[in-house]
Amino acid sequence: MTRVGLLILSVGLAALLPGCAETSPCARVSGEQSTGADVPPTSAPYAGQGDPYEIGELAVRTVDLKACENDAPTALRIHAPEAPGAYAVVLFQHGFMSRNSAYDEVLTHLSSHGFVVVAPQMYEPGLGPLLGNPTAATEAELAGQIVTWLPGNLDNVTGIHARTDRLGISGHSRGGKVAWLAAVADPSRFGAIAGVDPVDGTGGPLGNQPRVVQGQFEFDLPSLVIGTELGGECAPAGDNDVQFYEASRSPAWHIVALGQGHGDMLDEAEAAAAAMLCASGPNRAGMRRLTAGLLVAFFRAALQGDADAYGYLSGAQDAPIAVTTEFK
Repeated sequence: MTRVGLLILSVGLAALLPGCAETSPCARVSGEQSTGADVPPTSAPYAGQGDPYEIGELAVRTVDLKACENDAPTALRIHAPEAPGAYAVVLFQHGFMSRNSAYDEVLTHLSSHGFVVVAPQMYEPGLGPLLGNPTAATEAELAGQIVTWLPGNLDNVTGIHARTDRLGISGHSRGGKVAWLAAVADPSRFGAIAGVDPVDGTGGPLGNQPRVVQGQFEFDLPSLVIGTELGGECAPAGDNDVQFYEASRSPAWHIVALGQGHGDMLDEAEAAAAAMLCASGPNRAGMRRLTAGLLVAFFRAALQGDADAYGYLSGAQDAPIAVTTEFK
């Protein structure tokens, strides 16, 4: 069989394998909505205090929804404070061929500082994603559907009040690209954006996915870009954190973890597996703590309203591992 024939066969098989479902498989049904535990919808969001690099004072529970359960557009893993109250929200996009559960340590840490963190499973890892199906653009469309689903539904699921008007978006690796694609499509939905070693890849062997970085981004959302010194082939030069930061308008922060690799912020079992493909550093626990703390500080400032928390992003001496920082 010719190479073209093999490519056509592979694409056809990809359409039949996990991870290739339609963007929105659920019939949209409007359920009864609440603001969670009788909290007034305009209540000021909880504002965290203390060292963002340490676990916060709030106990956290994790809720898993299957696709279409409570009308969710896809499977969701939700980390939410247990205490009644009003909380800002962060949507977190997993990396290429990853599981949303691979970020539990970082996202639970973030939630303990007063955030409802929604981590969707965008597709099932398999041959389909390896061959570019779904595309990052398709993932971004699904992210938009999740944003539409959040108001009210998130309150019903968690029993607390999710201030979905205080919404941030973040993502690791290709999930960072998905986050920026969603923001480019409609920046008015978000109050801030953060990338965790984001990668602007072009879609595997097909190479049919345009980059999200096409010059400077038109929006001026507060932006945080976390990079790793050992990104290497997993976060290649020309398509990595550097380009995302350069394309961001002020206010923007760029923080690079020295001596650490592209998968080092994953939970330990997943980070160890990632180290077989991507360069890894000597302090993965420190990298998880750094990532969680930077996200806490950034979203505390941008979404909870404590502008002083931005100071942690410039204070390299406060970070649990060595970093370089720049700001514009």
